[in-house]
Amino acid sequence: MSRPLLIERQNYIPERPVEEFMVPLLRSKIVPMLESLPSLESGLALDVGCGRQPFRSFIEKRGYQYFSADAQNPLGIVDYVTEIDTDLPPALLERSPFDLVLCTEVLEHVADWDKAFSNFSLLLKAGGKLLITCPHFYILHEVPYDFWRTTVHGLLFYTNRWGLDCVSMEKAGGSWEILGTILGANLDTAKAIDRTIFNRALAFAIDKATWIAFRLMRTRLLQRRLKWGTERYELYLSNIALFEKHGSTPNDEQPALSPNPRIILE
Repeated sequence: MSRPLLIERQNYIPERPVEEFMVPLLRSKIVPMLESLPSLESGLALDVGCGRQPFRSFIEKRGYQYFSADAQNPLGIVDYVTEIDTDLPPALLERSPFDLVLCTEVLEHVADWDKAFSNFSLLLKAGGKLLITCPHFYILHEVPYDFWRTTVHGLLFYTNRWGLDCVSMEKAGGSWEILGTILGANLDTAKAIDRTIFNRALAFAIDKATWIAFRLMRTRLLQRRLKWGTERYELYLSNIALFEKHGSTPNDEQPALSPNPRIILE
């Protein structure tokens, strides 16, 4: 089945209520990481799953020459039309190796992670950086091409297998952000199972309460004043990770996880 034609966001701002907590969170993490990259006047960067390239300007400000790759090219702005879990086109391989590979909110739509991470390793030069974000909790989207919700341990498994060391790993967004996402996905959805007055009134009340709670969550008032959740039951919204390619040759042996990677639970 062919992928649905998508015109992705040009700016990283929420476009729907369900995005109100995920999208600002990602932007608040990705932009500082890009701005902290060392300035490389001759550096090469590849944006995998680039869409409308919302982070291009931040990469170019650091001196990198920007290149884009995506599974489709509806606007005619993608340099290399390819999927990251297939055999890469010769032109892209000739352009590599890259100093930076960016892959944001793409891996949940990639079926073959082993091939994808072998390609990341192939595209990166020794010491090159791979910046990944992907959801741990989110609604189904781009169906049927929505395959995974990974943990930090899943990312470490595949990156270690293919010669990538963890520089930092963050479990971003906690119980408040998950609740806000659930509320945003369920506005005006309560329906009475029959026509009785009580059930219709209950559905109306639930819809109103959902809107009130969502608007309160959107102010971030509760998040600023209260911590909610427990370390015993970890809940988080998104994985945000930076990896570096080391110089040894990857192999297919069972990976040993990086010793003491810096994992942050927000």
